[in-house]
Amino acid sequence: MKGLTKNLRILIPPTMTLFFLFIFFLPAYGKGLKIGFVDPQKVLDESLFGKEIQKSINEYVQSRQKIVDLEEKELKKLQEEITKQKDILSPEAKKKKEETFQRRFMEYQQKVNELQKEIEHRKAEKLNEFNEKLKEVVTRIGLEEGYTAIFNNPDMNLIIYAQPAANITDRVIAEMNKDFLKEEKKKK
Repeated sequence: MKGLTKNLRILIPPTMTLFFLFIFFLPAYGKGLKIGFVDPQKVLDESLFGKEIQKSINEYVQSRQKIVDLEEKELKKLQEEITKQKDILSPEAKKKKEETFQRRFMEYQQKVNELQKEIEHRKAEKLNEFNEKLKEVVTRIGLEEGYTAIFNNPDMNLIIYAQPAANITDRVIAEMNKDFLKEEKKKK
């Protein structure tokens, strides 16, 4: 027990020194910090680039939905044909049509699953493209305006209090719009 007390006596002075250094110098250092946060969902919803990304995703989803709708229409037509002809078809012909329907239905389900995977892959690609641009713009703003840290705040409930000036989302939207318009001019 005496060895433990001796070790504590040795550790207490440096620990107390560090404690007082943190108490007195950390607040002074903290005054030079410039911290901001961004709401990426708002940037996606309101920036021209974000709207273009969403439009691209929606167009892709719609094109895939047309394929699904066409397949579904053909299946319904085949099912109606079987229903109308069930009384006049021989048992063998009826069985053959039902097997054809079952096979086509399985193919349809497989096609829907494949298209869903394609859609998810495309969404991920496009959102990654958006996130890369967001990171680029936020980094540029951070460097130009001297931010110590800029946080991604996907859940606005994460921050309990922040001065309104810490929310740089509108600044990011404006900068992304400026970049987007420059890129559009280059394309023309």
